Amino acid sequence: MKKILIILSGWAVDKLVWKPITDLLCNDFEIILVDWDHMISIDAFKQNVINLINEKEIQHFSLIGWSLGALVSMDLVVSYPSKIEHLILFNPTSKFTQDKNYVFGWHKKIVLRMIDMLKKDPEKTLNTFYKNLFSDVEIKNGEYDLLIEKIQNLNKKYCIESLCLGLEYLMMKDFREKVKSIHKQVLIIHGDQDMICPVEAGTYINNYIKKSEFIILRETGHMPFFTKSKECYQMILEYVNSI
Repeated sequence: MKKILIILSGWAVDKLVWKPITDLLCNDFEIILVDWDHMISIDAFKQNVINLINEKEIQHFSLIGWSLGALVSMDLVVSYPSKIEHLILFNPTSKFTQDKNYVFGWHKKIVLRMIDMLKKDPEKTLNTFYKNLFSDVEIKNGEYDLLIEKIQNLNKKYCIESLCLGLEYLMMKDFREKVKSIHKQVLIIHGDQDMICPVEAGTYINNYIKKSEFIILRETGHMPFFTKSKECYQMILEYVNSI
């Protein structure tokens, strides 16, 4: 029987962005993919995952968290350390917004403006966000165009309320202290040209987790599992097999 791998996705993307790497990971894991399209509260992000674990009676699992999903993952691993066998974080941050002691994030005013723009013109706001997911090299290589084509073919309407809740979650959550409580061996993969969660945010996390492996991918933006799926798959396999 395959081991279970739960993937916690990021903000404002469909499960389709994971297909390049899940097509590879499905040979090794039973995959459960979680997105955030029907949230009803800030607390629902973590609670929905807990409900899923309880409903399926999952005793042990590996966990991948990306961006917003990485925040939820860090919260979960502190609450359920014995259940989580492997933890992989893609382009993580322990705090999405800045304060006087933390500069590796967005200013709250930008996030608040983004919430306002979402309500007024969601398509333009999301397309701007999607372009910022990629490095200049990745855009030149057609990765942004490929993502937009996939999204357009999907013809999906995102729930604006859920998207706004996701941004509120990112503004509110601060897991810098929780990071210090993670004692598992963790694999962190981060793009060096990430405009959403800067690589310094990943470095910050790596500095506080004693058993972390930190891999920085060059000329890579916020979605390495999409743009460098084969490389990321090999990194995950090596990490899983080393424990």
